[in-house]
Amino acid sequence: MGDRTNFHFKINEDTLTLYSHWGGTWRKQDLARALNAAMPRIQMGDIDYALRICISQLIGSDWAQETGFGLRINNPQGAEEEYGLLEINFNNSTVQDDDIVKPIHEFISYHLTPADTTATI
Repeated sequence: MGDRTNFHFKINEDTLTLYSHWGGTWRKQDLARALNAAMPRIQMGDIDYALRICISQLIGSDWAQETGFGLRINNPQGAEEEYGLLEINFNNSTVQDDDIVKPIHEFISYHLTPADTTATI
């Protein structure tokens, strides 16, 4: 049971996957908020910090929990259920949402309300 989803972060040839046991329903909005928080670092090309900000924002206050989130490297399929593909490609600053690829800033604009752009998770 759960509401599982995966967030695939592509950096160079590697993929870091953050999976969530309870993030499926709001995955696009949560990712848009996380990317919005990381946007200053994305624009600077500081992908190490942008990735950390995104993951921190997605996990939020659940860092101390034993379960709920996990990480995989270079195994994007893994064993978790996935409700649509969400791949954040830091190499070309795009988000693939199932079969649609958009620039990160367009993904953010589409999935956030104006109030969301000033708030973080």
